[in-house]
Amino acid sequence: DDCLGIFKSCNPDNDKCCESYKCSRRDKWCKYVL
Repeated sequence: DDCLGIFKSCNPDNDKCCESYKCSRRDKWCKYVL
């Protein structure tokens, strides 16, 4: 499956963001995490 890049909308309960990204519960999009 394709992963979701930065600023892509996402579901925090089913996080499909790319590696190094995390789905923000507040904003509902993929944010970069260090």
